[in-house]
Parts: sequence; C-alpha cells; structure tokens
Amino acid sequence: MRIRRLFAAVVFFILGTGDLYANIDNLSNMSAEWIRTGNRNAATDAADIVVYNPGAVSLLPDGFQVNIGNQTMIRKPKHSYDLGMGAESHEQDGTDWLLPNVYITYNKDNWALFGGYYIPGGGAVVDYPDGSITTDMIGMSTLIAVDPINGVFDAYTAESIKAESIYNTLTVGGAYTLNDKVSVALGLRYIMVRNNIKAGITGLNDLGGGTYYPTELDVDVDEEDEGLGFIAGVNVNLTPTVNLGLQYQSKVGLDLETQVNKDDLGQFTNGEKNARDFPGMLGLGLGFDLSDKLYTEVNASYWFQKDCDWGKDDAGRNIADLAGDAMSAGITASYRVLPNLLVSAGTTYTYFDWKDADGYYQANLGSYEVLYTDNWHLGCGVAYTLMDRVVMNVSLAKTFWDDKDLTNSQIPGATIKTSNDTTVFALGFNIGF
Repeated sequence: MRIRRLFAAVVFFILGTGDLYANIDNLSNMSAEWIRTGNRNAATDAADIVVYNPGAVSLLPDGFQVNIGNQTMIRKPKHSYDLGMGAESHEQDGTDWLLPNVYITYNKDNWALFGGYYIPGGGAVVDYPDGSITTDMIGMSTLIAVDPINGVFDAYTAESIKAESIYNTLTVGGAYTLNDKVSVALGLRYIMVRNNIKAGITGLNDLGGGTYYPTELDVDVDEEDEGLGFIAGVNVNLTPTVNLGLQYQSKVGLDLETQVNKDDLGQFTNGEKNARDFPGMLGLGLGFDLSDKLYTEVNASYWFQKDCDWGKDDAGRNIADLAGDAMSAGITASYRVLPNLLVSAGTTYTYFDWKDADGYYQANLGSYEVLYTDNWHLGCGVAYTLMDRVVMNVSLAKTFWDDKDLTNSQIPGATIKTSNDTTVFALGFNIGF
C-alpha cells in the first residue's frame, strides 16, 4: 500500500479540474488499405477512398462496392515521474480490439453515390488499473478535501483510471466525372462523440497505531455531443500514369456536455459544456503508375487545429493555440507479384507544431496517459484477390513515437517523461457486385 502524507498536498494546492480524453484526434488509420500503405490520398482502387480521395469515387467500376474492415491496436503509452516521494512509472494496460469501418459506393456511368461509417478520432481506451500521474494529482487534491472523520484525509491509495472515447462518424455524398481528366465530390459527415471516464482512489485517515480508515472515492462521468460538417474532393488525371487527389474536410463544432453519474472527488459539474471541435483537414496525394506492376504514391495532409475551439486554460489562453496545427507526409509503393497478389509497404511521418506543449498537457489533464508526439508510421501488407471483385487486405503496422519530457507548473521541479509504442493489425475486404 502506497501512503502519501499530508505535507505533500501543499504542492497541489492550486490543482484545478481538467478534461480527461482517451481520444487521439485526427486519426488517419481508417481502413486496412491505409494500414499497409500509409498513403491513400490519390488512390482510385477501392471503396475506402470515400474518406481518402472522394473525388475519385465516380471512377470506380459500375455497380456496388462494399469495403469492410477492422483494426486491432496494441498501444503502450508510458509515463514516469518523481514528485519528491520516489520515482514512479505507469503504462497502459490492454488492447483495443475493435476499430471498424464500412464504406459503400454505387456507380453508374459518370456519377456515383457513397456513404460510410468510420472512426476518425478516439476508438481507444485509457486503462491504468494501478493509477497514473492524473490519479496522483487528483489524490493529492483530496488530501485537503473535507472528509467525515477529522476534516482532511491523511493519505490515499488504491488508484485506478479508465477512460474510453469514440467518435462515431457517418458520411454520405455524391461524385461526378466531369470529363476524362477531372472528377469531383461533395458530401456531409456527421460525428457523434461519447467519452466515458472512470477513476477511483481510496482516501485514508490515520487512526493511530498503524490503523487507517478507508473511504472509497470514485468518478464516473460521460461526455457527449454531435456535429455536422462537409467534405469536398477533386481528382485530376494529370497524365495516363499520374493521378492527383485533393480533398477538404471541414471543422465539426462539438461542445461536449458532462453527465455526472458519480463524482466523489468534486472534479466535474453536471450539465457543464466543454468545447472540443474536431479539426478540419486538407489532404493531397500524387499517384504514379511506374509500370504495369509497380505503383507509388506520395501524400501530404494538414490539420487546422488552431481554428478549433478547445476552451481556455487557467491563464486564459486558447488551448488550441497551445497545440498548434498538425501535418503529415508519406510515401508508399505497391508491387503486383502475381495477377491476384499485390504487396505494399509505406511510411508516414506526423509532425505536431506545438506552440506550448507543456501548457497543452497541463490544461488537458489526462493527456499524459495518451501521449501526442511526432511519430513514424511503418506499414506493410498484401491485397489478395479471392475471386472476381473480391479483395482481401491483410496489414501490419508499427508506429514509433518520439519520447517527450514535459513539465507542469503545478508540480515544481518535476519532469514527466513520456514514451509510446503502437502496433496495429488490420483485416479488410473490398467486395464489388
């Protein structure tokens, strides 16, 4: 049993409440095809281009196409710190088994309709059964909270935290081929967000002689909202062997409303709303048919985070400004080994243009457990044609995140060391009929 004495609570006297998010905004991994390539902004070969290159949907073969897939993510975010009472280290526990997607297209002549379900943010669970820096900070704040025994808790123990976030998204739209060079698309996307936060500690009172009176302190909170945005895409066949895809996804305004199921810690207010817009995105891709068997593609994407309303920190600064924008660039290659077998590999680098990373993490209590840093995605896999117009995708990817040292003005002298490691396995099918 870990015991924290009252003198340490002074460090956290000014500890404020914050929002805990399990989500990682701006997910790019929304199909098994993307996992094996890391780059799909100029693709024209499967129905997952609904979210990557919608302007090219009208170029798909006549009839229906259904793209269905799932990803399993093994994430290992880790953080360590020393608050003056000995070094501690906490690591994510568990695997995210389900991250599904379904895309449907219908083509006839030079026009097409499309729709789909996918998860562009969230889809992950924060699970620290032995606590984390967030539960330590909340625990310290309870040492100065009134309790039924003698006015304050003398110590705390038995920490845990679990949070889940999911951005369920539906999209629908249409595409049209203007001529043999240019095709366009326009659509809507509807995002429904639900976050659930569970945390707990045990407050202790020293009754003397090594005896402590325990009091269970639990939090169970939901946050929900929904919003609507638009998507637009253009695809241009620059030459018979060079294709350009361009798309824009608008910002989706979200104002998460808090529903307090239980809050023994007094950290949340029922009915309170917290802004968390989903950022707009601009995506660009160039695809090259180098031969009948070899295809390569380069991509760039940019997320307009600073245009979002993510609320303000205790100093009155816009939290979105502290984060800055984010961007990625990558390249992939696919080679047709056999008429029915395509092998692919690709990489993407994602860069966060932080203006004040320490300030962002401090304003978003819970970010230490998720971790947002620059990272390399390395993916590979195969596309195997099982029968006419039925293709199976099997993909494996690894993401390498930069380690990052952070500070928090509410914890003078402490350095929070963070690291992360992610492995993803994906299985998907693209079926035409």
